[in-house]
Amino acid sequence: MKREWFVAAVFAAVSLASAVPASGQDRDVTVVGSDSVRQVTLDQAVRIARALNPELRVAEANVDVAEYNRLDAWGNFLPTFDAGFGYTNSSTGRLDQTGQAIVATSYFFQLTGRYNLFEGFRKFTQLNSAQLDLSAQQARFRQDEFSLLLAVKQAYYDALAFRDLVAVEEDRVERQELQLEFVTQQLELGRSTRSDVLRSQVDLNNAKIALINSENEFRAATFQLGRTVGLDGRVAPSPEETLAADPLGLTRDEAYRIGLRTAPSVVSAEAAAEAAASRVSTAKSAYLPNLNFSGGWAWANTEFPPQSRSWSIALTGSYPLFNGFNRETNVYRAQAAADAAVSEQRGAELQLIVDLDAAYNTIQVATASAELAEQSVELSREDLRVSSERYRLGLATILDLQTAQIALSQAEVDLIRRRFEYQIGVASLESLLGRRLQELESAAP
Repeated sequence: MKREWFVAAVFAAVSLASAVPASGQDRDVTVVGSDSVRQVTLDQAVRIARALNPELRVAEANVDVAEYNRLDAWGNFLPTFDAGFGYTNSSTGRLDQTGQAIVATSYFFQLTGRYNLFEGFRKFTQLNSAQLDLSAQQARFRQDEFSLLLAVKQAYYDALAFRDLVAVEEDRVERQELQLEFVTQQLELGRSTRSDVLRSQVDLNNAKIALINSENEFRAATFQLGRTVGLDGRVAPSPEETLAADPLGLTRDEAYRIGLRTAPSVVSAEAAAEAAASRVSTAKSAYLPNLNFSGGWAWANTEFPPQSRSWSIALTGSYPLFNGFNRETNVYRAQAAADAAVSEQRGAELQLIVDLDAAYNTIQVATASAELAEQSVELSREDLRVSSERYRLGLATILDLQTAQIALSQAEVDLIRRRFEYQIGVASLESLLGRRLQELESAAP
């Protein structure tokens, strides 16, 4: 009776929970089940991250602002025009300067234009600075883009490595089950001991525990991949994606040469240094005179349409003799900023060489290690086969069989780790260069 009451209570609670609408601000919320997994290729993950990443959208907005700043700098080369108009009506008369009469109403329209003929080359330096600022923002956007790609690839290869690790642990469990069955058969034939069976059972239990841990780590990696690309729930690598360590078709010197020319960090620092130098010229232009031209046409009268028309032109100039050391302060500040930008550019170049060398070393070591790890896997499999045959003939102990099993598992795990390190090294190198290695290799003669 108590059990039936408990089941009824649970069913009622579940029904009530499903019937209650979700609270919030009346917005659509997509709830993804914890066991549903979306499988994507690496290119799909990259495209999704580019479309959804907020930091990349901010960098793109900064590029748009820089483009409009350049448009504003181009506008300084064009004249400006203004149109003025008005109508006046009052209860008392007033003196009209045009008609020299007392009037109550008046109309006027005025069209004026102005053009800055010369202001110490400031327009040219501002345009140059705006163009260089745009180049710097575009380089920063590309740097943020490849930083995002690096994060996506790290999360993707991390999930891919854990997926392969699950497969390795599954193979290990299968081998341990076969070993336990084999040792049990040998016990029935009187060729092994009860202790051998117990040890094989312990090895099987350890393999199952390792499999559970690997599955949990893979599950966490899929959630992390989904978070990185900007999707809710779990995102797993596509089944056709694999960890492969192919030889790198790019020499170290070529990486240095390409990096110093196309690396987003270096390009951004170089454009920032040139823009800072241009702002020094802009500050120095305050020592030169200004020359302006203006003109206008207008009509005004107390009757409509007005008949009184007039026009005017003017050529004016000015030269600031002294403004409280404001010009000198601006020049010194601009020069200090330019010197700092040059130092930052040099620092970016030096840091790039260090990072490129580290990434290239990682790729080389991982490539060589992956080849050796593949050989170790083949040798370990053969050693396990030989140890199993020797154990069947009574020429080896259960310890020899366990050692061969452990060696094979370690070799398979090490192969996954080496391939993972290779892929991370390649992703780091691409992020530093600002180019895909496939593009560089296809463009190479």
